[in-house]
Amino acid sequence: MASLFLRLLLVVMVAVAGYFFWPHRSSLNAFDPARIGELEVEVWRLAQQKNRRDLFFTLYRIAEGQYRLPPIAAISNAWHTSDAILTFERGADRADQERAIEPLQRALVILNEQTDAQLDVEVVTRLELFAWMLSDDKSKHGQLVSAIAEKKALSYRLSAGECGPAAEEFAKARRLAREGRWNEAVKANTGGWKRLKDLLAAQAQEKPASTRK
Repeated sequence: MASLFLRLLLVVMVAVAGYFFWPHRSSLNAFDPARIGELEVEVWRLAQQKNRRDLFFTLYRIAEGQYRLPPIAAISNAWHTSDAILTFERGADRADQERAIEPLQRALVILNEQTDAQLDVEVVTRLELFAWMLSDDKSKHGQLVSAIAEKKALSYRLSAGECGPAAEEFAKARRLAREGRWNEAVKANTGGWKRLKDLLAAQAQEKPASTRK
C-alpha cells in the first residue's frame, strides 16, 4: 500500500513539475477573441466589486491561457496586474490612481519578456492608465479611442489608424461595463478582439510577400 502511494505521489509530482516547467511558446497574438473578450469584461466586473481573489484568478487565465505565459510568470503577471487595478479603483484622486503605475509596469515587464514583444513598457503603461482614467467620462470618448488605438499599435506593431476600428469597439465595451451592461460589453469587447485578430492575420500574410521582394 505504501509503495502504491509513493508511486501515485511521484506521478503527481512529475505532472505538477511538467505543468510549471514545460517550455511555453508565449505570444501576445495567441489569444482567442471570444474567450479573451469575455475574460476581460469579467476582470472589469470583478474590479468594480474589488474582488481580489477572483480578479487574480481571472487575470491568471488571461496570462496563462490567452498569452500562454508559463505558470510562474502568469502568476506573477496576474498578481501585479490585480494590484494595479485595485490600487486604481480604490484611488480617491488622480495622485492615488497614479500609484497603480508601478505594479502595472511590473506586470507589463513580465509580459514583454515572456512574449518578446519588444514593448516600450513605460509608454504602454501610461497609455493603459490613461485609458482607465478616461473610461468613466463619456465626453472623452475620442481620447479613449485614441489611447487604446495607440496602445494596441505599440503592442502589436501596427499603426494607430489600423487599430482605430478595434479601439472603437474596445472603448464602447469599457463604457458599457461601467454602466453595468455586461452582456453588451462582452459583445463589443469580443468584436474589438476579432478585429485585432484579423489585422494580425493580414499582417502575417504580408510578411512572406515582403520577404520575397
